[in-house]
Amino acid sequence: MDKNYENKLWALIYEQYDKSSDRGELEYVFYLNEIKDIKGKVLEIACGTGSKFLKYLENGVDIYGFDISKEMLEILYQKGFEKGFSNIKEIITQQNMANFSYPFKFSKILIPARSFLHLTTQEDQINALKNIYDHLEDKGQLILNFFKPNLKSLVTKTEEYDFFEEFINPNNNEKIKLSFKNQVDLLKQIIAIDWKFETEGKEYHSEMKVRWIYKPEFELLLKLTGFNNVKVYGNFDKTPVTKESNELIWIAEK
Repeated sequence: MDKNYENKLWALIYEQYDKSSDRGELEYVFYLNEIKDIKGKVLEIACGTGSKFLKYLENGVDIYGFDISKEMLEILYQKGFEKGFSNIKEIITQQNMANFSYPFKFSKILIPARSFLHLTTQEDQINALKNIYDHLEDKGQLILNFFKPNLKSLVTKTEEYDFFEEFINPNNNEKIKLSFKNQVDLLKQIIAIDWKFETEGKEYHSEMKVRWIYKPEFELLLKLTGFNNVKVYGNFDKTPVTKESNELIWIAEK
């Protein structure tokens, strides 16, 4: 099994998958509004195939990015060259969220698409937050989002594969059927997802793990790693967190 998004099938369908989410466009608009008028450098962590990153570039943002998936980045490089960004391989690199490195600092660092949750130990979460803190300018901001845990839905077992959606392979127009099955560890706060791809009469599996984080828990992690002036919202329009909120959107300052 491949881990998280690190395989060719995920890379092929990721933009379709992202657009299928009811938060995809809301995320894009929110993050663009946070970075479009700043003068400093911006970093997008886990930029994937560039569905948002390339739009930020087109809006004139001085932005850099990285992802752990070589397969995702190959598609991003191709799209970047096609759009005329000849320096795409200079501003996009393959790195890890917990130990990435740049020789300069950023005004804002973004982690969209709930990607921070792929760090499945508190050690990795703390290392990543410390590293982000060190890569921010004074008064720079970390901006990220992830889902607000709902125990009722988390404890619902998935014994059989649930159909997610059907996508199209852009290379040959073959259909790719995507299904999933979850295994939840309430003690470790981890969801282990077995994604099943069915295409051209064959079946492929991809393993993904995410660790959900409670609001007070993340407030403590941010405080522990030096952040202050922390703001948290329950929606991308910056409305307060309520019992009904499905998302937690964070802005924390160095």
